Amino acid sequence: MKRVITYGTYDLLHYGHINLLKRAKALGDYLIVAISTDEFNWNSKQKKCYFSYEQRKALVEVSHRHLRDRR
Repeated sequence: MKRVITYGTYDLLHYGHINLLKRAKALGDYLIVAISTDEFNWNSKQKKCYFSYEQRKALVEVSHRHLRDRR
């Protein structure tokens, strides 16, 4: 089994994010998506996210489920 990992903030999820997830999924059998925390974004980038970590996580989970179910 080939595992693929991708990482991002995924704030204001858009078509480019979806394409990134599709391309990453196509590279292997199992996709791991890491989402940066609000604290990391502020402390490392001085970036305040529009959506909270939990909201961004929910958006990515729905997108991931959609990609998985389209097989």
